[in-house]
Amino acid sequence: MSHHRSAPICPGVAFITGGARGLGLAIAQSFAKEGARGIVLFDIQPDDIMNAAKATIEQYMVEGGKCLTFRGDVTVEEDLEAAVAQTVDEFGRLDYAANFAGVVGPLAATWDVNTKEFKKVIDINCTGVWLSMKVQLKHMLKQDSIDGIEQGRVEQRGAIVNCASVNSIQGGAGTTGYTAAKHAVLGMTKSAALEARGQGVRVNCVSPGFLLTKLLEPAFVPAEGQTTALLTGDAWKQYEDRQGRKASFEEVGDVVALLCNPRMSLVVGHNLVIDGGFTINENPA
Repeated sequence: MSHHRSAPICPGVAFITGGARGLGLAIAQSFAKEGARGIVLFDIQPDDIMNAAKATIEQYMVEGGKCLTFRGDVTVEEDLEAAVAQTVDEFGRLDYAANFAGVVGPLAATWDVNTKEFKKVIDINCTGVWLSMKVQLKHMLKQDSIDGIEQGRVEQRGAIVNCASVNSIQGGAGTTGYTAAKHAVLGMTKSAALEARGQGVRVNCVSPGFLLTKLLEPAFVPAEGQTTALLTGDAWKQYEDRQGRKASFEEVGDVVALLCNPRMSLVVGHNLVIDGGFTINENPA
């Protein structure tokens, strides 16, 4: 009998917030490629974007696999509860969750930021992640372990990966709201990880570096009352040079899927930085 591993890395059911585009969609695609039998895309995007995302994922689903979409808001607990309940009704369980819904928020000096806009980024990027974990954990903690755990390894009822950022471990001028929220995600991840580790659920987060997502588009447009944008093409090139190269969404997606695999059994409460060395590089390039 061969002792080589050949089973899918993620054969279970994955739930991705912010799953209809950008990093969320790349994560869903990675789960599909790694053998997930069920994928749920939770997002606030309109139907055309949701449908396009579903069609993309269905290209990679295993035979008999299924992709569901649920339009909802991560700041509304009832939306999350309904989507997770539907997931469990359809597939019988929820094995993996990736919480990647988010916004960049106001990009300006602290004294120029609108308070309402500051609260919005905290509500989505911080409270939204907390609510997502809350609902996901309630279901994960009630279910049995996923099948196929190797002999000698601990059981895994579920695995959650939250979206932090390099801004979870450092700051950036003009990003007080975003940076505060991402620091909070790291703290919540650590606390939830300690709460759930003894019950077979692992909680971790990842901190992507610089990827040109839709969320960053406002940064290239001057804010109201300003003549210059916070980011320019030259500034972005400096970030990428410090990172070492351009990054792809798929690179982040694959890391998230791998973190959910039960082989990562001792990885708990960790912040895995995915930045090509940006945060360890003191030089601009």
